Amino acid sequence: MTQDLWGGRYRESAVWVETAQALIATTELRPGMRVLDIGSAGGGTLFPAFDRIGPTGSIVGIEVEEDWVEWLRKEISRRAIGSAEILLMDGRSMSFPDVSFDAVIVGLVGLDNDYDFDTDRILNDAPLMRETFRVLKPGCTLYTSNWLWQEDNEWMGELVRRRLPDCTKRGYFAGTGEGYVRLLEFAGFKEIRLAHFEGTYTYENPAEWAACVAYMWEEEIERIKADPETLSSFERDAFELLAGHVDSEGKVAYTRSAILVTARRPLA
Repeated sequence: MTQDLWGGRYRESAVWVETAQALIATTELRPGMRVLDIGSAGGGTLFPAFDRIGPTGSIVGIEVEEDWVEWLRKEISRRAIGSAEILLMDGRSMSFPDVSFDAVIVGLVGLDNDYDFDTDRILNDAPLMRETFRVLKPGCTLYTSNWLWQEDNEWMGELVRRRLPDCTKRGYFAGTGEGYVRLLEFAGFKEIRLAHFEGTYTYENPAEWAACVAYMWEEEIERIKADPETLSSFERDAFELLAGHVDSEGKVAYTRSAILVTARRPLA
């Protein structure tokens, strides 16, 4: 195994792409529909959704990160998609009129402001799901997903907590099927259906693994790097932990699983 953790470059996980495609595969999107994509980021669900609704339909993506909004606008222009747009907007407080969309997609967007999956509690009156319900037309469907398990972030969490006992961070928001049902029923949705997706992905080497997960642990990694002795023990434990997940070519394999959910707004 190459003894390098810090020389890697970030590469978007294929499981993000595959999970987005798996969510869109559960949909009943049809040509001509008007669709809202909440938390568009790199367009993982937006572009395959557009492929289904076609040029006679329209899709609006919203995103809170300005960099992603700028990138998506350029990408939409590059692809010459005239009936797609991306707006800088928070899904918890949308400016769209009531019952504006034939379908809403919420792919792998953190629900930490709506629901605590660890304690099964509704938070803040569930603003994201209430707003989603409001803008969706009666009789139409919400398609949403959430992580269940991220093996790579679990690895990083284990390593960080050995160095920083005060750290309680997990690195991602893990959902449960039971919690999703409670949350969506609270928001007013019915006919809730659950499916599961599991994907595998292989990093080229430990350094790429570190580059891909460290962005979720930036503050903690900086604290660790500030102390050479702590950094040395972190690196030693990292290679020991990763050893069981490295193949003969030095590549690091991991799994992620997600829950795929559909729910309908009742007609009345």
